[in-house]
Amino acid sequence: MRKLIIVCTWLTGIFFNATAQQNPFTGTWKMSSKRWPGIPATTMELEIGEPENGVLFPAKLNIRYSVFSGSYKVLLVKKNNGQLGIGRNKIAFSETPFKPGIWLMYLNGTLDLQGKHLSLNRMWIDNFGIWMKGLYDDDEIYVSTKVTLRELLYRDSITLQKVNNIPWKDTATQEILHPENRDVFYGLYDKIISHEPQVLLQINDQETLDKDTVTLLHNGKPLLAKAEVNEDNRRQHIMLDSGMNILAFFADNYGRLPPNTGRLYMGIDQREYALDFTYRANAFATFMVAQVEYRPGKKDTITAIATSRKTEPLGAFEVKEKNLTLELWDGQVEDGDSVTLRLNGIPIHKGFAVKKKMSQVPVELKPGENILLFSADNLGSIPPNTAELRIRYGGQTKSFGLNTDMKRNNEIRITYVPL
Repeated sequence: MRKLIIVCTWLTGIFFNATAQQNPFTGTWKMSSKRWPGIPATTMELEIGEPENGVLFPAKLNIRYSVFSGSYKVLLVKKNNGQLGIGRNKIAFSETPFKPGIWLMYLNGTLDLQGKHLSLNRMWIDNFGIWMKGLYDDDEIYVSTKVTLRELLYRDSITLQKVNNIPWKDTATQEILHPENRDVFYGLYDKIISHEPQVLLQINDQETLDKDTVTLLHNGKPLLAKAEVNEDNRRQHIMLDSGMNILAFFADNYGRLPPNTGRLYMGIDQREYALDFTYRANAFATFMVAQVEYRPGKKDTITAIATSRKTEPLGAFEVKEKNLTLELWDGQVEDGDSVTLRLNGIPIHKGFAVKKKMSQVPVELKPGENILLFSADNLGSIPPNTAELRIRYGGQTKSFGLNTDMKRNNEIRITYVPL
């Protein structure tokens, strides 16, 4: 009897552990509604598959009303434990007898989890050429059906109830998570390989500052949460995890001048990338996702070579401002020089092209001593690698002449003493 009790207790523990590990989002969710008595019900069904990296959820959306039937592939991305962002593009499995087309963008936003219910929280798109588009295409007998369907997508309250915990399984899940067709875009960018453990991130607004806010997650952990995109220096370095790193960039609103025009700049393994809501494929999107695979063990040859060179000090000074601006230009002949800038051993700009036209690089110091290191990436067409540098802080400036080559770096030490 004692053995039986132990076995039963063990089995009970397995059951509760399995239940606890069940992802609350995976499974099938449904709703049915009637706008008026005597007309057919509109039904919506969302089948959500197992997440990849705990963040990316492939899903199938089914919508039916009267003679209309449509099924769509869509990517959902976890924003937090109670929200899934909805991908901008819903790619049709099938649609008959007409296509809602751009109206499906009315479903952009988040699905908010409340117990066994998922409620749609829209990112409102008002007009912008969408409202009437396609209404009178196809046969006129479908106009009434289209109007009802458009109302559902545009403004009707949508709350889905969970009917089972069975994850959606289909060959299409891999198409959503790993699309081979470059013409089909779910909001997920191609994988980037990095042999360096650090990534530089910076957020700015590509157009007018209009209260756009964004959220940025690294493997599900927030780096920024509903942060306004403004002129503040939102530059930071993050350490990558071994293996795949998911950087999910969310538009929280569309600001005063829709849509959101935030841009995430990424410096990864000596290359530059951007996630930009102003790109046509991302206009009015809820999110964009970058995949960065970190493969440790391979040396960053440029860093290794640069740190093996002789370092020549150019100067040292003290500041009471943590934010500086580096102004860099070629004071002689523009000949293709490029340099890498490091702050306290961390690259803040790689392959920086030195041109006649001045370029500006914002820098944020830590309290105490900070070391700015400049190393040549090449010698241009006229050796050595030369540049003019002016450092602005508060109302003051310091000027230096950079002179680097493949054996020599330049170094400036700046001590930040907070007030």
